[in-house]
Amino acid sequence: MVRENITGERQYISAGTGYYKEEKVKIGEKGKTMIRIITMLVIIAVLSGSFSTPVRADEAEGSEEIGLNYTEKTIYVGKKFKLVLNNAPKKIKWWLSSDTNVATVENGVVVGVGAGECKIKAKCNDIKYTCKVTVVEPYISVKDDYMRIGNTMKAKVKGDKVEKFSSSSPRIASVDDDGVITANKTGMATITASCKSGKSYSVTIHVYEKIKIIENPTFDDLAPTTHMTFEELVGDSGESGYPKACPSPDTYKIIVDLYWRVVMVYTKDSNGKYTIPVRYMLCTVGKSSTPTRQGTFKMKSTKVRFGHFNVGGNAQYWSLITSATYFHSILYDTLGDANSWTRTSWNNLGNAVSHGCVRLPVPDARWIYYNAAPGTEVTIRAGSSKDTETKAIREQLKLAEAPDVRPTLKKGKIPWTDNWTIEEVPQEVEYVYYPQGSGK
Repeated sequence: MVRENITGERQYISAGTGYYKEEKVKIGEKGKTMIRIITMLVIIAVLSGSFSTPVRADEAEGSEEIGLNYTEKTIYVGKKFKLVLNNAPKKIKWWLSSDTNVATVENGVVVGVGAGECKIKAKCNDIKYTCKVTVVEPYISVKDDYMRIGNTMKAKVKGDKVEKFSSSSPRIASVDDDGVITANKTGMATITASCKSGKSYSVTIHVYEKIKIIENPTFDDLAPTTHMTFEELVGDSGESGYPKACPSPDTYKIIVDLYWRVVMVYTKDSNGKYTIPVRYMLCTVGKSSTPTRQGTFKMKSTKVRFGHFNVGGNAQYWSLITSATYFHSILYDTLGDANSWTRTSWNNLGNAVSHGCVRLPVPDARWIYYNAAPGTEVTIRAGSSKDTETKAIREQLKLAEAPDVRPTLKKGKIPWTDNWTIEEVPQEVEYVYYPQGSGK
């Protein structure tokens, strides 16, 4: 490699050695004069500071950042931590708490007094510095407050030291000295931790079976809507919000038969096959111009308690199958008002008139809302007139007729005779909310 130095000499660098040899190259007097001028200009520039080396801000004298060691901090009631003003140029003038019922401060030591939020301030050199402090009560930490019979789970206390654990009903859920809870029987039990601070903290545990399977079920057991009153089939339970959790996605398989307009739910037998019937439902499916999409799908996460259609109308207990295809109840004219049920929608249960969704009586839509987890397999099939088994199910799905005079339906005051409760639903998969229209 060749380079030329300031005097016009060429330097040959030997690759890989770091050594070089010089070769004199003759230049004229004018060239030498130009070199001398350039050299003088460089010297002058250096002396005048034009080429001075920049200094990093963090290397400059006195450039260390001044600030508290915490700008936000969360502590438990009774706990404390130390605030320090790093690189303070002078002695801190004062410390101050914006709410001494939440936290106090003395010489930078912050103590949690009660649950809440406050600001701890320090003043130094006429400048104020602030730390946001959140104080929380100690509590029992458990993985979940629902347990299946036979399972165990460990309880811990956050923010305090435990002296002993106890259970209000050891037959349902017992707890040992280390906080290990054992689920023994269906029901509810309160687990209490007594702590060295003199305080106690509790959590209620719900114990359930895996799923409720009725042995040798009758048709009424599998299709409870067939013996329900009209008020129960179209009314509003008064519940709000979303499921906290659902059974695992492989608990059930749902089949929608478009020919017979029947929904059938199955769970696994001892061989892992979906052969055990759980629930039969009469449904409305898509009309020829807006057919219900066929195929096998994994249910999405979106659920809507009482929602509105873009094309008009409202419905209860939406559960997204795929794309814009939902399970949901019959239709209502007014959002949130079960008294506005539409006679046409009710009378069309069992027909093909929807925009593609699968309409159901309210108790059936509610069952899917709470029991069918995201990921549950749904098969929507064309069906066949030759399917005598599904035909037999359809012929027995007889529901109450709509009365000529509209009954008054008070939210949460209608009869509920379904054969399951929300408390019995296995809480195996936490439900994650996604808004309607998200496609998830």
